[in-house]
Amino acid sequence: MNYLVIGCNIMKEELLRFQTEGISFIFLEQSLHRTPQKMKPVIQEEIDRAAEQELDYVVLSYGLCSNGILGVKANRHPIVIPKVHDCIALFLGSWDKYMEEQTKEPGTYYLTKGWIEEGKSPLGIYQEYCKRYGQETAEWAIKEELKNYTRIALVNMGANLSEDHREHARENARFLHLRYEEMAGSLAFFEKMLRGWWSKDFIIIAPGEEVTQGLFLTP
Repeated sequence: MNYLVIGCNIMKEELLRFQTEGISFIFLEQSLHRTPQKMKPVIQEEIDRAAEQELDYVVLSYGLCSNGILGVKANRHPIVIPKVHDCIALFLGSWDKYMEEQTKEPGTYYLTKGWIEEGKSPLGIYQEYCKRYGQETAEWAIKEELKNYTRIALVNMGANLSEDHREHARENARFLHLRYEEMAGSLAFFEKMLRGWWSKDFIIIAPGEEVTQGLFLTP
């Protein structure tokens, strides 16, 4: 099959591991996660542009993402979407594994190699705030935002994770006075998504239909 994958830049490395003939990719900025209201029009523009291509499907490598994809509408091609609320489930391999971790420790801030390299760890965001508001206000703001968190979890996806990545994650934990943990990730969700193994873990909307919250409800 031929399909276009539209995904977040933080998962570029994981998605490209399953690149084969007939699959093309568009990667969008991670910053859309911090402004979910801007996510839909950017994604919709790419879907509408893809209507000119001969494709079987458009694959949207996003979760519900703070309702950022609500209202996204299939144009000429059906759209396949992982049935997850949070893209961390993609890195952990399943929604069940994500919920298991959330039940065990709901105050978890997850990091991956991609998140760190995009500068979107708490320390990365703190540096952005420093430029805008000054150091004192920035430190108060980031710690206030994350005051209910208890753990920094680095998800190891099994390739190219360096000691520098680990040390950066540990530094985040020290800065926020949180417990640090490294956990094994999984490529299972990414593989199913790109191999076309679309089971109950995926939503498929037909041309003319749009993404609604109800599609993500567990049966």
